[in-house]
Parts: sequence; C-alpha cells; structure tokens
Amino acid sequence: MNRDIIAMLVLVVIIAGSVCIIKCIYHCVVKTNFSKTYRIGKLPKSIKIKKKKNGEGKNYYKLSYPHWAVEKKDGTADGRIKNNRIIWEKSNLYVDNYMIFSKRPYDLVKTVKRLRLQGVEIELCGEERKKYTNLLKKKDAFTYDAGIQKLIDFYSEKPTGFEGLCSDLFRSMGYATRLTPPTNDGGYDILLNGGGESVVVECKCYSIGHKVGRPSVQKLVGANNIVLADRMIFITTSDFSSSAVSYAREVGVELINGYTLMDLLNEQGFMEKERVEVSMMECQLNVSDLYSYVPNDIYKRFFIQER
Repeated sequence: MNRDIIAMLVLVVIIAGSVCIIKCIYHCVVKTNFSKTYRIGKLPKSIKIKKKKNGEGKNYYKLSYPHWAVEKKDGTADGRIKNNRIIWEKSNLYVDNYMIFSKRPYDLVKTVKRLRLQGVEIELCGEERKKYTNLLKKKDAFTYDAGIQKLIDFYSEKPTGFEGLCSDLFRSMGYATRLTPPTNDGGYDILLNGGGESVVVECKCYSIGHKVGRPSVQKLVGANNIVLADRMIFITTSDFSSSAVSYAREVGVELINGYTLMDLLNEQGFMEKERVEVSMMECQLNVSDLYSYVPNDIYKRFFIQER
C-alpha cells in the first residue's frame, strides 16, 4: 500500500478520534454546568445534555419506552426468535436552553424530580396528567365519603330530619312536597307533585357500608299500588344491592345512592363542596408508575432495581 495512502488513513483516524474526544469533553462540560446551575448533583450516565441557542418558552418532557424487536401480544419477548433484542427509544426533556435526553426513561424521571424539587417548573407529561386525573377522582371519592358520613352522623338519631332534608331538596327542584306523618310508615316518606306528575319517595339514612336490599324496594312498590303515583324514588345515604338494582330497573323505581345524593345537594346549594386539589409533586412520576408502560420482562430486568 502506498505510504501516502497509509499516512492519509492514519490522519483520518487521528482526526476522527480527536473529534470524538472533543465531543465527549463538550458533553461532559455541558452536563457538569447544567448540574451545577440547577444544583441537582451528579446525573446518571445515561443522561445526555445539549445546549440550545433558543429555548422554546416552556419546560416539558416526553417519555418513550423500551420494547422488544419481536414481541408477543403482551409485549414480552418472543422466545422463538434468536438474538431478539431490546429497542431503547429516546426520552426527551426540555429545560430553558437545554435539551436533556436518555434512552433510560427511569433516569429521565429521576432527573425531572430533582429539578422540580429545586423549583424548576416542568409541565406535566402525558403519564402525569393521567395520574393527576386518577388522584383527583380518588380524593374526590374520599371527600364525598366524608360528606356522606357527616350527613349520617347528623341524622343518625333523627331520621325524620333526614326526610325533611330530602323534602327540602326536592322543593328546591320545583316540586310541591308533603311529608307523611312520622308515626305512619306506609312504605314511603314524601309525596311530590310537580310538572303534572306525582312521585312517592322513600328515604333511608343508613351507614355507608349498608346495602339496601330488594325487600325495601318492594315495600315502596307495594305502597304505590295504593297511591298510584306516576314515579317512585328510593333515596339513601348508602347504596343498593345488585338484586335491588335489578328489581328497581324492572319495576321503574329510581334509585338515588349516597354519591348521587351528594351531587344533588351540591347542585342545589345545600352543601359547599370541599375543594379538592392535587399538587405537582403528587403527580410526579416514580419509577414504579412506569410498570404499566413497559413489558413485564424488561421491567423486572431493568426497572425494579431503579425503584
């Protein structure tokens, strides 16, 4: 081989090696400066950082997840394929004038958490918005349970007071209401009239765990065989058994459980609904939150040790 060609090849190798070294040094410097600027300590090896000339005006991130080149229906590796490999997609985070990326989503999640703890505002990612919705529903349910329990505690020793509350509720909805005498249990507690129709209503203040059964609903239907009202409503602070629900559907009895009652009371202004809030850090993803997005065999192999 010509000496000039050999010399040229050596020069190319030296230049290519020098470029790689310069790039590595550059990325290390940028990564170190980023860590110092935001005071988040040493970052995982998988995290890479580039400096951008112009920021996008908002901080946000998007996660991508590893998957098998050839997978089964549940996402795990197809064992029939030799040399099957994991494909690691790149997850990206944009903060001010920096682009942070990693092929290990759990490392990016940890980085986001560190930044937020230092007061850096980063928009919720798609997975966090889903977590926010679930947390809000859960807190809302507990709030409703607390509200129902307050009603039960207040009216537990004076059931006629609960009947009066229900009567006031329907009156606020435009009905003319008449309570039956407390000593006369005729199978219903309130007679409503409005909009050209009559309605019989049975009211029961029970504990949250109590299930109103079919016999109670049947008693209301039997009472209406005498009254002949156009509609029948059974209202309770608890809930109904499956047999009661099925029977009510067959005979046309409208069922109002504790949660629906709370909705009606709130809508009519009887109770001020407690404001439910979910903080940013409650929505913050943890590595364990990524379980449903990653094939089980990959999660066990790489993600569990990072939890």
